[in-house]
Amino acid sequence: MLTVLRRGAVAAGVLAVLIAFATMGPADEAGTVGAKPAQRHTTSPGVRPTSTAVASATGTNGSDGEIRFTATPEPNPAALERFYAQRVAWKRCTDDRQFDCARVTVPLDHADPAGETIALALRRLPSTSDRPRGTLFVNPGGPGGSGTDFVREPDLFGDDLLAAWDLVGFDPRGIGDSTPVECLTDEELDAMYAADPTPQSAQGRQLLEEAAAERAEGCLRRGGALAARMGTEAVVADLDILREAVGDERLNYYGVSYGTLIGAIYADHFTSRVGLMVLDSAVSPDALDSSTVTQRDVDANARHWGAEFDALFADFVEECGKRCVLGDTPEEAEAAIIGLLDALESVPLPTDFESLPQVTEGWAVTAIGEGLLDPTSWPYLVDALEAAIDDGDGTELAWFAMVAVGRDVDGSYPGSTYGKSHLPVTCADWPVRTWAELTPSSAIFEEHPLFARIQAPLPSECAGWKGQLRTNLLVGAEPATPILVIGNKHDPVTPIEDTEYLAEMLVGSRLVTVDATGHGAYAMGNACVNEVVEDYLARSLAPRDGTECPAT
Repeated sequence: MLTVLRRGAVAAGVLAVLIAFATMGPADEAGTVGAKPAQRHTTSPGVRPTSTAVASATGTNGSDGEIRFTATPEPNPAALERFYAQRVAWKRCTDDRQFDCARVTVPLDHADPAGETIALALRRLPSTSDRPRGTLFVNPGGPGGSGTDFVREPDLFGDDLLAAWDLVGFDPRGIGDSTPVECLTDEELDAMYAADPTPQSAQGRQLLEEAAAERAEGCLRRGGALAARMGTEAVVADLDILREAVGDERLNYYGVSYGTLIGAIYADHFTSRVGLMVLDSAVSPDALDSSTVTQRDVDANARHWGAEFDALFADFVEECGKRCVLGDTPEEAEAAIIGLLDALESVPLPTDFESLPQVTEGWAVTAIGEGLLDPTSWPYLVDALEAAIDDGDGTELAWFAMVAVGRDVDGSYPGSTYGKSHLPVTCADWPVRTWAELTPSSAIFEEHPLFARIQAPLPSECAGWKGQLRTNLLVGAEPATPILVIGNKHDPVTPIEDTEYLAEMLVGSRLVTVDATGHGAYAMGNACVNEVVEDYLARSLAPRDGTECPAT
């Protein structure tokens, strides 16, 4: 139903936007959010330069030529020799025999290789050819998405790619079928989604802050050493062990959304081991703090995001069509939804679900926020809103919200959902920043009233986090291989500015943008970008930097 679910990112939408809202810098005069990008294709500070491996001759089909690997990778870490000595023992999966399954052991703490270990789950779709090029690891994002589920959707990948590679999805540490982390309970997640997202009183805001702090403390208490070591730097160290376990000299990888951060940090930590890598719809890799944030900066940022939200909502109403049940204009539809949310703040709507008998304002905001980010779900969202507004029935809205967050009808949340797994990853990767300490002025929210209810900034989830933190908060690399970075110009979840910025930080990368809406550029119906990705992965052809794909 939802694109983010189809791609495995599972309910990352609204929360991803909120994280971005809290961690980005101010909008510049042109409306671009974030730090100023570095000059393209020059060595970034602190990045290790390596020898080039790209043919300089211009190739056909808009490529810069065939990628050739010439540099010798650095040796594996000697201290982890026993883990790197493993070889994957594939067996047919018991639930679907067209796939192979396996588990690989990694250290819980890479700095203590003699200590406790955990297991990572892998699922392989063997190549359709007799002589595959090797393994292509894939990650669907999140954090919390299951790679072993993602690889079960082979229709997402073109025939040439399926012939060229064994596709391998892995569940990162603590997620899915890997050694699980005990972080948030089902009851805590229900309470988090149900809570009033827009408290009007100081007491209400304090309750939100206290609940967030209790969730973080409870996650570490229940999850112990694993919850404290779920950050992406640990994930990429695991991934390098997986690379060696399948017998590949270099990592070949496709990652979308949060999966781009995995790829970027891998390139930063294991630069000489980068093979062919596609990073699709990027999150900004940097997490530097700024002690000079002003109220003006925060207001400029909020105004930018408010305008972006209003434009998306206008598209939603236009798609709804003339004589839309919510109203003929964005203003009328906005007033109808605001009226619903304001009423739900005091009187929830009944539903037919025993495990979720009422839809609160929080649940409605979750449904609307997630639904707006995925145009393919808009007809279902309109139906759900119509039933809630006209009939006083919250059943369809509750169903929509449950699908969005990966909640089962019985009230349980699988281990491979954003809600279940994101907290220890987010808190390790994105330390609490000065941006989170300031709230946009009330005038901004008055200018964008629906935005104020759907995407209002919430208290930091990570205040008081005691687990490990990312060591390198400014990510960049100059690998020998040109990394392919792609994204849609009108992505409502991960803005194109973040994709462009990531390309700046990965020296020698190839940036390809698509004049399209939606989250995720590859395998979403655009023939141009599909050809670029498959030429790159199946034929080692690097596209020209700055390639732009039309909408169709």
